[in-house]
Amino acid sequence: MMRAAVVISFAGLAGCVNGARPMGLAESGPVSVELAGRSYIADLQRSESGAVLAVTRHGAGFGNFEGAEAKRAAEAFCASRGASVNRAAYGHYAGAAWLFKGGCA
Repeated sequence: MMRAAVVISFAGLAGCVNGARPMGLAESGPVSVELAGRSYIADLQRSESGAVLAVTRHGAGFGNFEGAEAKRAAEAFCASRGASVNRAAYGHYAGAAWLFKGGCA
């Protein structure tokens, strides 16, 4: 009897895994974000070390001194999904983009 209950439990879990999963905070693809009259692109993707949120600015790319502006754009993106930038996210400048490891939380 116990074995039958275990098999039924695993079958029920398999149904949850194979179903269509909603687009969550873990990945999004490029999304346009408007903030204070400026336009940005936020791209939340998975990596080997967890989620990474890349933020770029339309037109001129970010400079390495513009991390605060990039973080505000990242906050606007995360807020649009009912979250905020992960407090543990540490911003890294990479070319014309800012990367926030940890993404939204």
